[in-house]
Amino acid sequence: MKHPSKSMSILGALALLAVIPALAGGQAEFIPTGVTCGPAFFPTHCAVDVSGDGQVVLLRDGLWTEGGGLTPIDGPPSGWSVRALSDDGSTVVGNVVLDDEPLGVRQEAAICLGGDQWMPLGGLPNTSPCGTSYTSAYDVDRYGEQVVGLAWIGENCAGSAHGFRWTAEDGMVDLGALVDGRASRANTISADGLVIAGWSDTEVGSRLGAIWDDQGLRWFEGPDSPLFVGEATGINSDGTVVVGGGFSEKGNVASFSEPWMWTEETGVVNLGVAKGFRGDVVDGQHFARDVSDDGSVVVGQDTLFNLGEQWAWIWTASEGMAMLQDYLRARNPTLEEVLCPGQRSAAASSCSNWDLWNVGGISNDGKVIVGTGRNPDGYWEALIVKLP
Repeated sequence: MKHPSKSMSILGALALLAVIPALAGGQAEFIPTGVTCGPAFFPTHCAVDVSGDGQVVLLRDGLWTEGGGLTPIDGPPSGWSVRALSDDGSTVVGNVVLDDEPLGVRQEAAICLGGDQWMPLGGLPNTSPCGTSYTSAYDVDRYGEQVVGLAWIGENCAGSAHGFRWTAEDGMVDLGALVDGRASRANTISADGLVIAGWSDTEVGSRLGAIWDDQGLRWFEGPDSPLFVGEATGINSDGTVVVGGGFSEKGNVASFSEPWMWTEETGVVNLGVAKGFRGDVVDGQHFARDVSDDGSVVVGQDTLFNLGEQWAWIWTASEGMAMLQDYLRARNPTLEEVLCPGQRSAAASSCSNWDLWNVGGISNDGKVIVGTGRNPDGYWEALIVKLP
């Protein structure tokens, strides 16, 4: 059955509008898009995701390409938000706010059909919202045929919430949880649609990173492991590499909330930390956001108590962890006058150049990164990074 968004959406053509050119001179490039999303106060994501080839960028309110600029996305007046872009750049998923009988006001997972038109995905059978929360989309596969996220089970908050998988053929399917009566969530799905990752609660309610694959549902590390492995947040195209945040060695406060990578061969591996703007004083909470297909590049951000500053970082298999803007400055001397140093003391924290705060995603080959920074005018602006 053909996916509904394929026949009704104008988004699929956008992937053909631009081809990102090869880098000249083997230097890293930093490209502001000119698309802002408000004054730089609390952290936000202007750039939310990127297609697998790096050509189409999903912004908060549209799709952007180098050749075509911004194509706006809108939604119902009651509220909407975008969440993820399919690997082929054709399908946007997110959430809309609805108000109709018998369920009343609620947030519901949805697929964008173009412009301000969305197709709500409903909920699990025989369920109702918990307050205004009903279902939430988190990711989509390569061609927009599978959507994953979180759905409330039970009625009137009587149950918990579980990860779901949605297809046009089967509708919304409950992915279950590892502990009866506890919650789970599907955060990300591989481009080929065969592997899903996220988290599933322990008996005491702690979130542990979990994976749904041909072996069923399992934790990356069980409750009795000496490691605490928080939720999975990114996955490569065939599901063989998963990244996440919240890694720590039990009893070791110093290792709290570090990013991690998993493969079947290596198990969970700690990626280490990138120090923040205050040097060794503040590490923040480290979240891996996305990973290249070969697992050689991981991008993410540190967040200070989920409130204040964020600091974009990059991890490479060859060099380990670095602040993203320091990594770029080292690979293109002209960027030293454009980007603030990432590693800097509190006394130098008033730098008025670009600060790179968070990332939205990375292309499959690890060469294109999209993110959000504070521009010299003090506004959040979507940006693109190209690596040699």
